[in-house]
Amino acid sequence: MAPEKKNFLVIGASLWQIPLIKEVQRLGYACVATDRNPDADGFKIADYSEVVDITDKQGTLDAARRYSIIGAATDQTDLAMAALAHVCTEMGLVGPSRKTALNTTNKRVMRELTQHHLPSPKWYATNNRDECIARTREIGLPVVIKPTDNQASRGVRKVLREDEIGQAFDNALPFSREGMVLIEEFMIGREATVEGFVDAERPHLLGVSLKRHTPPPCIIAINLDFPAPLPDRFMAKIEWTYDKLIELLGIERGTVHGELILTKQGPMLVEMANRGGGSGTISHLIPAISGVNCLEALVRTAAGERVVVQRKFHRGGVMRFKIWEPGKVKDIVGLDEARAMPGVETIVMYIKPGDTLVPIAMDTQRHALFITAGEDLADAKRVMGGVEERVRVVYE
Repeated sequence: MAPEKKNFLVIGASLWQIPLIKEVQRLGYACVATDRNPDADGFKIADYSEVVDITDKQGTLDAARRYSIIGAATDQTDLAMAALAHVCTEMGLVGPSRKTALNTTNKRVMRELTQHHLPSPKWYATNNRDECIARTREIGLPVVIKPTDNQASRGVRKVLREDEIGQAFDNALPFSREGMVLIEEFMIGREATVEGFVDAERPHLLGVSLKRHTPPPCIIAINLDFPAPLPDRFMAKIEWTYDKLIELLGIERGTVHGELILTKQGPMLVEMANRGGGSGTISHLIPAISGVNCLEALVRTAAGERVVVQRKFHRGGVMRFKIWEPGKVKDIVGLDEARAMPGVETIVMYIKPGDTLVPIAMDTQRHALFITAGEDLADAKRVMGGVEERVRVVYE
C-alpha cells in the first residue's frame, strides 16, 4: 500500500494559483486550497478545498491545523501574505515572519524602512482628506496617490492638478485595509521590475524588465520586456538595489517581485514583495528565460528542504496585456493558431464573446495576457508580433 500523502496548504485558489497547486501535486503532496470563492478555479484540481477568505488569518490557521499541513505557500498576491505568515509562525513552518509580511505588503512601512538607505521620493501617509490636500501641496505636483496596502493598481492615480487631489484620495482610501493613503512625489524615469528567489544561500536576480503603462490618470501595466534593454552600469545598480531591499525588508526565503523607477538619483522603490510577480511572471515567464522553476523551489523550501537554485540560461521574454477598444464582443479569432506558435508560453483571455468592453481603471480589468519567449528579446518580440497579428476581437 502506498504511503498516505502529506498535506500542503496553498492560500488562494484563483486562476494564477493553479500553477502552484499543480506544482505541489507534482512534488507528491496533497494540496489543501483555501479561497473565499466556493467556485474558485483552483478548487477543481486541489485535493481538498476549504472556503476561507485568504485575508482571514485565524480561519486559515484553523484549516491548516485540521489537515496537519507540513508546509504552506501562496503566489502572485499580497493579500494572502498576512495569513501565510500567521500559519507559518503558529505552526513552526518555513515561511515569512509576520514582520516580513508587513514589510513587504505595506508601502508606508516600505518607505519608513528604506528612505534613509536608498534614493527615495518625498512622501506622506494619511487617513485624512484635508491633510492629504495640504501634504500634496507641500510635496508639489505631480504626485501619485494610492492605498498603502493593496495591489494590481487598485486605487492608484497620478495627480496633475490641485482640483484632482481630493478625488484621488476618495478613490484610494476604500482600497486600503489599514485605512491609509500614500502620497508620493512623482518619480521621473523608466519603470523596471525585478524578479527572483532567495534560497538557502543568497538572493538570485532572475529577471529584470522595462515596463510600459497606459497614460495617466490610471497607471496600468501593458508591457514588460525581459531582459531590460539597459547598459551594464544600470543593470549593476539595479542588482545592488535588489539585494539591499531584500536585506532592509527582511526577506529570508522565497520568491521576490519588485518594482523600481530608474531616476537620475538612482533606482527608487515603488514596491517590493515576498511573492512572485503577478499574471504568470514567476510561473511561466521566469522559467522560460532562466531555466529556474521558482515554484518548485518555493514548495520545497516551504516543506523544510534546503534549496539552492541555479540559473541555466539567459533568454528573452515579453509579457503583453491587451486592452481592446470598447464595444460588444462578437467573437475572438486566432487563439488556437497563436497558441500553437513556437515560443508562445501562454495566452490567457479574460474576456469572451458576449462581453461588453468598457474603458478600464485598474490592472484586474485588462482583457488578455500574452507571454512569449525567445533566444533573446528581439526573438521574443518577433513571436509576440505573430501572436498579435493572429488574435483579434470581432465586434457586433
